[in-house]
Amino acid sequence: MKKIVLALALATLAMPARADDFSGSWFIRAGMADLDLSHKLSLAVGGQAVPGAALKYHPVYTPMVEIGRTFAEDWSVVATLGLPPTTSAYGSGSLAPVGKMEGITFGPTALTVQFQPIHDGFFRPYIGAGASYMIIFNTTSAAVQNPTLSNDLAPAFEAGSEFALSEQYGLFAEAKKAFLVTKTGGTFGGNPIAGKASLDPWVFSVGATAHF
Repeated sequence: MKKIVLALALATLAMPARADDFSGSWFIRAGMADLDLSHKLSLAVGGQAVPGAALKYHPVYTPMVEIGRTFAEDWSVVATLGLPPTTSAYGSGSLAPVGKMEGITFGPTALTVQFQPIHDGFFRPYIGAGASYMIIFNTTSAAVQNPTLSNDLAPAFEAGSEFALSEQYGLFAEAKKAFLVTKTGGTFGGNPIAGKASLDPWVFSVGATAHF
């Protein structure tokens, strides 16, 4: 997914410039997102810290949509939603022998304000900042029994570009960073656990955009 984002951005250098400006103050971007989660974990089992604990995850891909409205010249407010993906957390570092620790279904969301200073031509970059909210919908047991994870609200930043194909339609590529942390609970080998998993996802997305 990251290679696709880079290739789409580089492709703009070979495209002819357009003079069209997108029409309308509302827009929708829809496509696929690749979530790269951090491996950081602080963990205590039975009240004793586990040194070198870390996590790893299977790749996480999910459909996503952004709904935005331009409220002033160059400025838009954008809500980002993703279809809640399911992934598995595996032990890494000193926890590598444990294998699968638990399964997670979560909902990634964000609300950002975007600044897009270029409104003509094919290449129309933007940056944004705001907040990301992660909702934990479900957890399943593996090495960790009765796992619990907390929701979190955290800052988020993004950079991307739209690539205009007409006055209404185009493509987009975007990278978003959210600083999400979840508190963990449950039992391991009959002992209570407590910790924090720093998910801190990078979200790389590509897709189509429509303005109306």
